[in-house]
Amino acid sequence: MPISQFDWLVVTSQTAVPALRDVPRDVRVAAVGAKTKQALEADGFTVALMPETYTGEALFRELKDVVQADEVVLFARGDLANTAHMAQLEHIHDWVVYETIGRDLTEMEVEALENVDALLVLSPSAIRALTPYLDQFHGTWYAIGEVTERAVREVSTLPVRVPECYTMDALIQCIGEDFS
Repeated sequence: MPISQFDWLVVTSQTAVPALRDVPRDVRVAAVGAKTKQALEADGFTVALMPETYTGEALFRELKDVVQADEVVLFARGDLANTAHMAQLEHIHDWVVYETIGRDLTEMEVEALENVDALLVLSPSAIRALTPYLDQFHGTWYAIGEVTERAVREVSTLPVRVPECYTMDALIQCIGEDFS
């Protein structure tokens, strides 16, 4: 941990939770969404703040209204997380707790894209990883939220669907409705 004393812990991915084992459980915690909140609570944290819209932008916008000027915030994040929102808070410390590692698709996976009707994407980093193979995909994108949707629209003109609630369950329901 970059600091030992802080008032708020901000977590924008459930993937970060295993790295928080040494974090005191008595700090106020802000979680980006329901799955992250669930993972934090399963690990003994009490979540004090979760935005209605599950985005980092919404989370930091709400934090700006509740964090006091003298309070210290620790932002536990992945290496590819958006850090622009951090500027909204005065005393914030950045802590990269996991690294996202991409990989190239196999030849078989690239060929299979030709027959894929629905492609689920959960982050802008997934879009970046798929960009070299976009000529192979001709179906519909299913993006988990508005940030991921924007990343898709930057590289593709194919249809994009986004669920109203930015969760994996809602994304799967959206696909189910389209293919039923």
